[in-house]
Amino acid sequence: MNKIETIKLYNIKETSLLVVLDSIELEKTMGYHDLFLLWTPNFKKMGIPIYLIFPDSKEKLHKSNQIYNMYIHYVSDPILIDRLNCTKEKFVFGKKYNVIFPRMYVVHDHYLSFEQKRINNEMIKKLYIKAIEIKFEKFIKKIKNSVDIPNILW
Repeated sequence: MNKIETIKLYNIKETSLLVVLDSIELEKTMGYHDLFLLWTPNFKKMGIPIYLIFPDSKEKLHKSNQIYNMYIHYVSDPILIDRLNCTKEKFVFGKKYNVIFPRMYVVHDHYLSFEQKRINNEMIKKLYIKAIEIKFEKFIKKIKNSVDIPNILW
């Protein structure tokens, strides 16, 4: 099993949120998609783009995606989904199925820095705060060191 810190993503340069989802045609996936549409303004204010990774073809994603959003990037990459260990083979009545587990990651400096295995409002909020902390880490340290604030607040 790969550790998330060792997986390098060459295409993502800035601090961002990477989300692995199953086929866009599934109702559960659309529920997750709608949740990220609700969170998009918050991520946009902080300059943190969202990358949604699907196993579907680009044509299927383009056909299903009717909402144009600059901060959500729709990516078709089944190889990346495998690299992140989000797939599992299951046998049901002798037939083989590949199950994709939804996951969220914070990406910083081309590397995965934080992973969340559940997708809901509370976990998105947790990752949002973590992404802000990582993105503005130097700024936060500078404030902590320059201002004489009791340690209880930190």
